[in-house]
Amino acid sequence: MKKVLGVFCGLIALIILACVGVLITADGGLFKDDNPLEQFANDTKTSLINTAIDASGVKGTIKNELNSRSEQIAQATGMSQEQVNSAINDLAIDDWTATTLPDTATPTASYNGENFGVDGTLTTYDDPSYVTVEAYGQTITFDVPASAQAYLPYLGYLA
Repeated sequence: MKKVLGVFCGLIALIILACVGVLITADGGLFKDDNPLEQFANDTKTSLINTAIDASGVKGTIKNELNSRSEQIAQATGMSQEQVNSAINDLAIDDWTATTLPDTATPTASYNGENFGVDGTLTTYDDPSYVTVEAYGQTITFDVPASAQAYLPYLGYLA
């Protein structure tokens, strides 16, 4: 009886190990991107990043800096002050949010910030609703508001 019970328990242990192995492998699914647990982890990370960005006040700082330099921007670009102010409003800085970059997004261009005294890189994609910023050892992908997407092609002029 003990031998039969031992074999039975051994088979159950093997089945459990096989199931755990299937769950853990990339093909099996526990850690695949489309798995609910992976999605939950990504959503939690993104939520924490957005909370930190909002708490830091960096969006307000960026918006204030652009507004305070709008005259300089107008002179440098040849645009009118009104056009610059409109462009700053269209950037909708308050509406930018961190997100998870989909696997289907293909990079189209990267812009190095060293030319402007910033140690970082900005990457655009074939889908204009995504931009990735790498700076200060961090990488964050942003969901770009529709009104700001129209300005992404102008990034090439900064290079």
